Order: sequence, then C-alpha cells, then structure tokens
Amino acid sequence: MAQSDTRQRVLHAAGRVVLRQGVRALTLEAVAREAGVSKGGLLYHFASKDELLTGMVGQFVELIEGRMQASMASDEAPGAWTRAYLDASTVDRAGDDPMDRLATAMLAAGASNTDLLQPLYARQRAWQDAQRQDGIDAATAALVRLAADGLWMNDLFGIQVVSDDERQAVIDRLRDLTRG
Repeated sequence: MAQSDTRQRVLHAAGRVVLRQGVRALTLEAVAREAGVSKGGLLYHFASKDELLTGMVGQFVELIEGRMQASMASDEAPGAWTRAYLDASTVDRAGDDPMDRLATAMLAAGASNTDLLQPLYARQRAWQDAQRQDGIDAATAALVRLAADGLWMNDLFGIQVVSDDERQAVIDRLRDLTRG
C-alpha cells in the first residue's frame, strides 16, 4: 500500500473515532486500531496527536477547495465563488460525508490548540480576497458565507434550527442572494 494511501486511511480513521466516540477518545492508539495499522505505522506518518489533527485540518481545507473548484467549473457568473462556498459547506446529511469527519477534527484541533488550525488560517486571506472580488456586493457575499458556516455548524452539532424543507429554502434563498 502506498504511503499516501496509508496516510489517508489514518486521517479517515481519526475522523471516525472522533465522530463515534468524541474528541477525548482521539488517541494515537485508537486511531491506529481503527485504521488497521500499527502504532509505529501511524507514527511514521504523524509523529504526534497534534500533527494528526493538523493533517486532518489540512485535509478539510483541501476538501472544501476541491468542492469549490468543481462547483465553479460550471459557473462563471458573478457570485460563483460565494455559491461554490455555499455548496461546499453544505453537508450531505443523508450519507457519510467526509466533511463530517474532518469538521470534527477541526473542532478538536481548535479546542486543543488553535495553532493546529494553521492550514485553515493560511487559506483565509485568499478566501477573503476571492469573496471580495466575486463580482457581487461584498456585504452580501460575507452574509452568505457566514450563513453557510452557521448551517454547517448546526448540521455538525445536530441542531435542527429549521426543518429539512426550511433548510433547503434557506440554502435556495442564499443562492438567490448571490445572483443579485
């Protein structure tokens, strides 16, 4: 098995541990067991729990950006970046969305040590610039982005502020806002 495959398997396993058992259960031993690798194999890829969490945050950023690029590939209209962020942030509540696993890691990292969120912080400047240059009103773009983050956090914590139908109506309204 290639090193990158093992690394990915470990990252996914860590997310499953956090989702099933909570942040406190995230130990190198638990992750190694879940991934089906030895602790030494895990340590080859991640020398510490902090490195593992940082790796998960980095994978979260890559997932968001990959989803955004896919969305923008077929959308060149003003507001495309903001719509892509909305789409990328909207978790598929019907399935096993990898965003759930990675989001829990991001929360664990932030709760443990905000320095572990560096991969996310490093992208914020570029995301803010893209948001401001999206061809729509900057305040509207910020509003949609913040609302998308709020929906995402509600999904992550299982807080049903709105019904499923209302949730979809909110997403549709946010998307409409990006079209001016």
